[in-house]
Amino acid sequence: MKIVKNHHRDLQEDFIRSVNPATLDVLEEVRTTPPGDVERVVQRAHRAFPAWRDMGLERRVTVLREAQHLLLERAAEFARMITLEMGRPLAESIALEIEATLDLMDYYIRCAPSFLSDRKVSVHNILLKRRRNHFHYQPLGVLGVISPWNWPLLIPMGCILPALMAGNCVIHKHSEITPILSRMIAQLFKDAGVPEDVFSILQGYGRVGRALVESPVCKVFFTGSTEVGKKVLEQAAYSLRKVVLELGGNDPAIVCEDADVEMASSGIVWGRYSNCGQNCNAIERVYVHDSIAEVFINLVMEKTKTLRIGPGIEPETDIGPLASDAQYKKIERLIQEGIDRGAKLILGGHPVERYTGYFFQPSILVWNRADDHPRNVEVFGPLLNIIPVHSEEEAIQWANDSCFGLSASVWTEDLKKGRSIAHRIEAGSVMINDSVIGFGINEFDWTGIKKSGVGWVHGEKGLDEMVNIQSVSANPQVHTQNFWWFPYSDRMQKTMEAALVFLFSSSWIRRLKAVPKVLRGFAGYILKNRRRTDKL
Repeated sequence: MKIVKNHHRDLQEDFIRSVNPATLDVLEEVRTTPPGDVERVVQRAHRAFPAWRDMGLERRVTVLREAQHLLLERAAEFARMITLEMGRPLAESIALEIEATLDLMDYYIRCAPSFLSDRKVSVHNILLKRRRNHFHYQPLGVLGVISPWNWPLLIPMGCILPALMAGNCVIHKHSEITPILSRMIAQLFKDAGVPEDVFSILQGYGRVGRALVESPVCKVFFTGSTEVGKKVLEQAAYSLRKVVLELGGNDPAIVCEDADVEMASSGIVWGRYSNCGQNCNAIERVYVHDSIAEVFINLVMEKTKTLRIGPGIEPETDIGPLASDAQYKKIERLIQEGIDRGAKLILGGHPVERYTGYFFQPSILVWNRADDHPRNVEVFGPLLNIIPVHSEEEAIQWANDSCFGLSASVWTEDLKKGRSIAHRIEAGSVMINDSVIGFGINEFDWTGIKKSGVGWVHGEKGLDEMVNIQSVSANPQVHTQNFWWFPYSDRMQKTMEAALVFLFSSSWIRRLKAVPKVLRGFAGYILKNRRRTDKL
């Protein structure tokens, strides 16, 4: 095993070294934001907030449509920097990051006006039927967005764009692994016409992120590991600050006995090894029916062997490097732990020696004992665990036997059965005969259950996280007092007792008998209000 020095962290933390993980060359040294400056950045955003909020949705949409146009013009530049900073193949940077982000922007540009418009609310209670009710969507103020390196454009934009669209200001803290891309995002919004201090970035390590969570932001959106997510939640709890957490996973795939093994094996190889396995919703464990297990495993192994490893900037590369030394060492450790627990390593297991950077062979572990395989550790790298099972029931049981619940996939020719299995899987989303790209379906409200998340991103619910949904109820009878107001009386009490029977009794006979009492009571109330109105 080769030993690779961690080039990312500067001991003084005054600068971030942006490093190409394929070559370990330093791309640039970027100055960090002193943690003590974070609150000042947030306060400037609070001062900028009223003007951005009051600009109106139509003008904000115009500005953000310009940001979309600029991203399209700069697509090659953005894709290249994604590949240089975190290693994913250029083809993925274009197809999965740039295309998906442009589509996300298009989705909110088209849908936000209807999502954010006041909505009438009808009520079923007959006593309140004359009310005029609506929901009103108010921006929250200044939001903090802390995003990871593995999808350095799509993940932050999934929070930043709807937040700005709704009228909020945003402070964005990107991962220290991708500081140049963070700066490019800030320049994109500036050039599109987003006013100064409405969108700001912070550069730095964990201390800067902690300072943002502790600052007077109105809400924090964090995407990252479950361990760090817990710390964010603990910090926010002291001030009762709201949070949205999109956290880790150990996503299962169930390969049914009737699955097309040719297609399933291809889909699972891509769902595991795209982005070098560094997707929170990547397939990490496969439960395959033992009647097809041998054929399936051989197909997966042969197709994995054909994957071309190399620097992501080369057009024919399928798998680039891991993004950091920490990821590299984690995969080494997980493979050795699996072997020690009885798994059979049938492919990979070693670094790729011909390159300088963090390259690791795509690896496969096959487990004979299902209860031994890891289910509560996020792999986040090019390692696939395969577990033969005797039945679909057993597969569902093991799929749910995890502290995570982000996403999952089911592979079958019977879509009705696939939906039935999907509905029994404990996960925020399930794909049938596909994987990973569910995060890019913008109409999907994306969430995780168990230790995989709190709150929503994307879709209409993702936009709802950016606003206060204010309930407004207007009484059109401006000169009429409600009968339940003071002073109370025996008549009011008896009228309400009769009204309870009329409204909720399961017996129509009792309801009919209550009608005269209700009418007499309300007639007296109406007469009393009419006399009062006549005196005005």
